[in-house]
Amino acid sequence: MTRFEQETVLVGYPKAHLWVEARGADDMDLFVLVQKLDAYGTPLQAFTVPNQSAVAHDLTDHGATILRYKGSDGRLRVSARRLDETLSTEDVPAHSFDRVEKLSAGEIVAIEIDLFPIGLAFHPGEQLRFVISSRNLLGTLMPAIREYTGANSGTHVIHTGGQHASYLQLPVQTR
Repeated sequence: MTRFEQETVLVGYPKAHLWVEARGADDMDLFVLVQKLDAYGTPLQAFTVPNQSAVAHDLTDHGATILRYKGSDGRLRVSARRLDETLSTEDVPAHSFDRVEKLSAGEIVAIEIDLFPIGLAFHPGEQLRFVISSRNLLGTLMPAIREYTGANSGTHVIHTGGQHASYLQLPVQTR
């Protein structure tokens, strides 16, 4: 979590660069989420349609996200991590999806996950939270759609230091 001390504007594509390992498994599905929080740690959300009825709240609180913006998210099955070198940029990774590269026991690999573009202004005291999960934290896009369940087993390890320093790259706008 990061607390902003000054007005900060993010516009563009966030990217997660993670060093991962699967103990007791040869693959994993990872879901990442960037959320804006107020100064007290409460997630800030916004309806993307003008209907704020009780029915819309029921649909979006624990499910459908197309009607309510809850944050920028991304996902990747680690065996599909190969990047397309001609299409990838420093800001936006493009995966080739042309092969399956399973993990070996004890293997630590670098992956890049692109997130949906953002346009957020953070005021002093507001916070940014970055979440890494083995399941989709936002629910489905539309009501009545069954949620995707990843093919996860074993223990997921996210390495965070030394030669395996994972990070979140943010599109900070300078004036």
